[in-house]
Amino acid sequence: MVLAPEHPLVDSIATSEQRATIEAYKTEAARKSDLERTELAKKKTGVFTGAYAVNPVNQEKIPIWLADYVLATYGTGAIMAVPAHDERDFEFAKAIRPADPGSRPPDGRMAEEDPAARSTI
Repeated sequence: MVLAPEHPLVDSIATSEQRATIEAYKTEAARKSDLERTELAKKKTGVFTGAYAVNPVNQEKIPIWLADYVLATYGTGAIMAVPAHDERDFEFAKAIRPADPGSRPPDGRMAEEDPAARSTI
């Protein structure tokens, strides 16, 4: 699950451990235009909020991330990020997908060049 950095729920779901990382990411995203944020060829960036949603079908926890390619001004500002149907979602999923879907990098930021963290979904 991915929210726009400026989504109204971000501040209420962010864990205290992730708050500084989230604030820095929100500031970074605010400096970009919507066009820059949605550029297809740009490297996908994001941070983990520390929070989880619950899949209503199987009750599994779904990590909630922020990513600047999701815009609060388009739709709801929240996406389920189905990588089979959108190239941006696929690129983001490849960049953040840990070996264990319930885990996250220690600093909350997505993996940069770690091949083990870049497995496809």
